[in-house]
Formats: sequence, C-alpha cells, structure tokens
Amino acid sequence: MEVLEVQKLLFILVRVTAFMVLIPGLSPKSLPATAKLALSFGIALIVYQTLPPVPGYAEPVLFILSALRETLIGLAMGFAGKLIFSAVEMAGQFVDFQAGYSMGALYDPITGATASHYGRFFSWLAIMVFFLLDLHHVLLLALMESFQIAPAGQLGFGAVKLDAVVHLFSLAFRMGFSMAAPLLIVLLLTDLVMGIISRTVPQINVFMLGMPLKTLVAMVMTLMLLSVFMSLAGRNLAQMEGAIRKIAAMFP
Repeated sequence: MEVLEVQKLLFILVRVTAFMVLIPGLSPKSLPATAKLALSFGIALIVYQTLPPVPGYAEPVLFILSALRETLIGLAMGFAGKLIFSAVEMAGQFVDFQAGYSMGALYDPITGATASHYGRFFSWLAIMVFFLLDLHHVLLLALMESFQIAPAGQLGFGAVKLDAVVHLFSLAFRMGFSMAAPLLIVLLLTDLVMGIISRTVPQINVFMLGMPLKTLVAMVMTLMLLSVFMSLAGRNLAQMEGAIRKIAAMFP
C-alpha cells in the first residue's frame, strides 16, 4: 500500500514539476532551482491529498511509461501557458520593429534569451498583471483540475488534436497583434506624415528626423495607453486557463 502511495505522489510531482518548468509567471529564470523544486513539491502534496488512489505498477517499464506520460502532460500544459505569455511579448516585438528598436536587443532573464526593448517591457507588464489579477491562483486551479480531466498514473498517451493546436497558435497571434495594434496604427500614421513631408519639403532629411520622432511617439503613446495595454494583457492572460484545459483534454 505504501508503494502505491509513493507512486501516486511521484506521478503528481512529475506532472507539476514539468508544468512549472515552462510557466514564466511561476517559474522565472531568476528563481533558484531549489525554490522551484520546493514549490513543485508543495503543490504536489496539496494535489496528493485530493486525488483518489491511482493504478500501481510492479513492472519498472510500465512505471516509467506512466511517468513519461505525466511529463508530457505537464510540458504540454506549461507550453500552452508559455505561448499565451509569449503573445504579449510578441506584441512588443511588433512595436519594436515598427519603431526602429529591433536593431537593439536585451537579455531577458525571464525567457533566458535575447528580447527587444518593448518585448521585455510587455513581458514584465504581463507578469505584473498576472499576479495583480490573481491569475496564478487560477492557473494552479487549472493544474489541479487537470488531474480530474487526465487522471494520473495512466498509460494512454492520448491523441494530438491538430485543430486544438492550430487554434492555440492562432489565438496567441491574435492576442499579440491586438495588443500591438494601437501603437502600430499610430506609428504607421507617423510614417505617412513623414512621407508627406518628404514630398512637400525635399530639403528635410526624413530618415534622420523620422527615427527619433517615431521613438518619441512610441514612448508617449505607450505612456498614454498603458492602462489599455494592462487591460488587454489581463484579458489575454485570462484565456490561459481554457488553453491549459484543452491541452489536458488530449490525454483522457
């Protein structure tokens, strides 16, 4: 009986740890590995108390296969959440490209890769909104409910639903573009005005004037639309729960 309980805890821990590896809001790169493991173990203990007994396996091969299934489920759900976060950063990259910031890049400790200026700003904005709206609680609840949708300790790997995957990627792209749209429209209008000026006053060096002007316009409009960006980020991040549930439903 004790072996079955240990296996149950291990199955839960594997899924939770795999999930925590990819979620930016709960497991940033700056968080020590020991803290990540402690957080994962604490969540696993909470889930352990709420779940019924799971199948036990005397054969090591079956146990490993079931553990691999839990790893795959956790990584898939974590990737779905990370993709929604990436949509917010994508919005910043759209703005960077249009404003001329794409030539410079910064190291982002959240993703562990280089990121654009507005991409990093939007990423931190998403993290702040994520915790302000208590979406981390919603995310943990979705993780716990995944054990009801896809019970732990099973051997079936489910089937990838291509339409659900395509919908997830298209949703992320729509989120990123909708957040960047206000600034993109303003910057495009700025380009239009500069084009008109270059035609009417050819003596003006539009290239030398246009880059600083677009930078200034982008900064001013970002400050003016900050509340709008926070609202859009909150609305987009709230869809993370549904995306995680859809991924978990692939592993009945």
